[in-house]
Amino acid sequence: MNMNIRIPLALSVFLLFSAIPIMAQTCSCAGAPLISSQSTGASSAGNFLFGLTYEYHDISSLYSGSTRLEDETVTRNTQSVLFEVNYGITDQFSLSGTFSYVDKDRTTGLHRPGGGTTVNTNGLGDGIIMARYTLHQQTIWDQYHVAVGAGVKAPFGTTSLQRNGFTMNADMQPGTGAWDGVVWSYLSTSFLPHTTLNLFLNTTYRQTGSNDRFAEGDSYRFGNEFVSDLGVTNELAGNLSYMISLQYRSTSSDQLNGNNMPNTGGKWLSAVPSLNFSVSDMVSVRLSGRVPVYQNLNGTQPTTSYAVSGTLFLNFNRNKDDGFDYGLPR
Repeated sequence: MNMNIRIPLALSVFLLFSAIPIMAQTCSCAGAPLISSQSTGASSAGNFLFGLTYEYHDISSLYSGSTRLEDETVTRNTQSVLFEVNYGITDQFSLSGTFSYVDKDRTTGLHRPGGGTTVNTNGLGDGIIMARYTLHQQTIWDQYHVAVGAGVKAPFGTTSLQRNGFTMNADMQPGTGAWDGVVWSYLSTSFLPHTTLNLFLNTTYRQTGSNDRFAEGDSYRFGNEFVSDLGVTNELAGNLSYMISLQYRSTSSDQLNGNNMPNTGGKWLSAVPSLNFSVSDMVSVRLSGRVPVYQNLNGTQPTTSYAVSGTLFLNFNRNKDDGFDYGLPR
């Protein structure tokens, strides 16, 4: 009996159900960070923001519950390119879209003489389309920003890549094959004129859908996902600033035909330091890292070792009084 599963690309990779009738090791680590990328506020009327992000994510650690296990036989990594666009239709209402391209490597058999075998796949990944509404826009008098949003995670990526005539396992597929619902909120406040310190809370929840394409009569549903970032930004010198946040992520267990699957789901706490540089009012760059602080997984799973990323922001028609809030001090 062959069992193929898919992976959600919103900070999740669920690895490898075996092609023989046993349950193989799976994983709830991230692929393309679609959910985690929803870190900007909502823009005002006529404001156009583009963001281009590259992320390298090493997922070679192996955990059982909260205990790290030694595993020198397999390495995994995902490289992602994310393109985000956000346009303000009115001062309260904006639309955003995030689209991804994914490149995945998995090397097995590193313990064997002569080295291991590497499998690579790449292609268009899934995307998120969202409507955002600003409940309160930051002004010089009221220095806080509150926005909410809702949308869908769309299965743009393929789930049917093949190798040697066989469909590859889900951990190597660029797409998920399912439509998911997404809700989002963003809160920030600054403390001008006394300090350039800015405090923010960014939260996203994804309610997953089912994919019925892997086997006739089988309905696979990945676990629901919750991601929340609490952090601060502040100026260092001139146009250089920093951002430090703690990211909490939780996923429930996957389900096959309504039954919970072993070795799926868990909880993660990570530190996310960043450096931001504003080239001009229109152009800024961000360099970020992600380091696990605590991980407690259901069963035994490969998971995050570290991640690094870089983002280029292009902001057009920015109104300095009612501008776009993307986590940088004003």
